[in-house]
This record gives sequence, structure tokens and C-alpha cells, in this order.
Amino acid sequence: MKILLVSSGSGSRGGGEIFLNYLGQGLADRGHQISVWMPQHPRMDELAGKCARFGAVVRADYRNTYDHRTRSLATCRNRGTSQRVAREWHALRPDVVHINKQNLEDGLDLLRGVRKSGLPSVCTIHLTQTAVYLKAVQAGLRDWLSRRALRRYPGVLVAVQEARRKSLHEFLGGRVRTQTIFNGVPLVDLGGLRTVRQAKRRELGLKDEDFLVLGLGRLVEQKRPFLFLKTAKELRPRLPRATFLWVGDGPLVGSWNEWLAREGLAGVISCMGWQEDALPFLAASDLLLHVAEYEGLPLAIIEAMAAGVPCAVTRNFASEIPLFDENTVLFADDPRRLAERLHNRAALEAIANRARWLVEGQLSMQAMLDSYERLYVEEAGK
Repeated sequence: MKILLVSSGSGSRGGGEIFLNYLGQGLADRGHQISVWMPQHPRMDELAGKCARFGAVVRADYRNTYDHRTRSLATCRNRGTSQRVAREWHALRPDVVHINKQNLEDGLDLLRGVRKSGLPSVCTIHLTQTAVYLKAVQAGLRDWLSRRALRRYPGVLVAVQEARRKSLHEFLGGRVRTQTIFNGVPLVDLGGLRTVRQAKRRELGLKDEDFLVLGLGRLVEQKRPFLFLKTAKELRPRLPRATFLWVGDGPLVGSWNEWLAREGLAGVISCMGWQEDALPFLAASDLLLHVAEYEGLPLAIIEAMAAGVPCAVTRNFASEIPLFDENTVLFADDPRRLAERLHNRAALEAIANRARWLVEGQLSMQAMLDSYERLYVEEAGK
């Protein structure tokens, strides 16, 4: 099939962009002809370079929703942009268009564009939380605009886990087709990962008895890096050999450093900034601590599970994903209880093994590709 993957252009390093890179590479490996359409904005250069490895990259004169001061209000009015996008996509003659967008209000003009093009389409929305839930400015109006635009979308709206799909279904009053397709990641050769682990731990100055707790993500409010710091502070007295490392950057890096200096924990907790390849850090770690306020289905967690690393998450997050229970994750809400669990290496290994089996069965790249291929064929055949 000729598949046109479309990035709304919110960024080049978020989970949605990593998802697009995984999806495009996997589809290309299965013999599909892939094109990737994305904005010309410089922040998309990194993703464009990755996508060029498996498909033709088309850079377009398009402004993402969050580059407009009035957000979704602006993208609901720019019908000229939608007309131009429709012409551009139609000229590429794909069998199906797959729009990848961050949240409900992101890329509403792109949805209008694909509707005007008449092309079969699929749209993945990673975060289906409403503007009211997110406490956004003018939340009611923004949700009303999103609802109106999404209800007019003729294709299938895909959520990355079932609770998010149900939320989307309810938000739209059941008037648009919705489907759940779990995010998936490539499986990792655990045998080969041992060598990577040893090398990275040496590089980080870690001894065999040291326990590395990893945080992975952008330094933004959504990821709650200061809850990570607070949890690390509470865990440290109960885990004397523990060190804590955050991999990622963002606007909160200055506040992060100020907190470390104030608490005198710079020797115990550190931040490596953005890393092109997070796998060596996952390999070197003994626990992934993920405490984001809200998510879709974080690739960081699935990648950790695929690498055999146990994960600690909040109960609130786990409540949305039945796959994540006491058999596959640890809970970070009570640092004292978490520390007790971390002393039991056998129990940690058992949790990591069951989580790995979960990825192999339901959260693998193969499972994700199978689901999207079926959906593409279904939509293109209508």
C-alpha cells in the first residue's frame, strides 16, 4: 500500500513522534511505500531525518496549532490552509492517510483537509483528555471547537489504550467511529543487552551493587519531574546504594537544578539531558520511575518493559490500563512500601519477566503493525 503518514508538527522528540518513527519503519519493513508529511518548522528536522531512512519526507508550509496564539480557534478558521493541504495530499495519491496528532485540539485543520481531499484516512490521538481536564485557558470553548471538528471527521479515530478510547467516545457522544490500538515497540535481545548494560554502567561510574533509578521524558509539568525528585529524596535513606538519573530536557531544567542545589542532592540525583538513544540508559537501570500526571500509553514504559527493566508508576495511571497491575508494575505512591519491594531482587525480576511477556504478547511492534494494517485495508476498501 501507499501510506501517507502525517505529523501535526507539535515536536520532534515526544512520544507521538517516536510512535510515528516506529510505525513508519515497521510498515516500510513490511513492504509498504511510505511518505511522511510534516511542517517545515526547524523543530521537525530531527524527526524528518529519521523518517528519511524509510520513506519520502514532504516538508510543508504549515503551522501547528500551538504556534497560533489563539490555538484551536485559529485552526478552525483557516480553511485556506485545509484546502491547500487537501490538494497536496491528493497529489501524492496515497491509498490511505494516517494523521498523527497529540491531543483533541491539535491539528483540527488537518482533519478538515483530509475530509476535503476525499482520501481514506485514520487518525491517532495520543492524549484524549479534554481542555477542561487539563485546566486550559478558555477550556470550554476549546473543547467545543474540538468536539465540532472531530465529529465531522469521516475516518476512524484511534486511541492508544481503552480508557482513552472510552473518554473520546463519550466526548463525541458516540457519533464518530473509535478504536483502540495499543502502542508497540521493537523487542530487545536481552542477551545482547547485558553487554550494553555493563558498558553504560561503567561510563556512569556505577558499581555492581549500585541501584540506578531512571526517569525518562521531557522536563515539563505533565511529566511531574519534581514528584520524581521528591520520591527520590524519600527513597534515598531506605536505599543507600541508589542513584537517580533523569534523561530528557525541557523548560523546567533551571528549576530542576535549583531544587537539587537547595536540597544538597546533586551527587545523588542528576539529569543527562536529551539523548538520541535511550536504550543504553534503560539497560543500565534497575528501575524506571514514571510519575507523569496524565498519559496515553507511554512508549518509555513499554520500552523499559521490553528491555527487562521493572517499572514503578502511580496507581492513578495504572487504573487506566488494566494490563498494568501488581503483576507487571510496582506502585510509586508510597515510597516506603516501594523501597521495601526494591530490596527483593527476586520479586523485581519476576515483575520484569511478566512485563516482558506482556510486551511480547500485546505491546509489541508486530501487534501494533498488524492492527494498523487491518485498519488501513478496511478504510481503503470502502
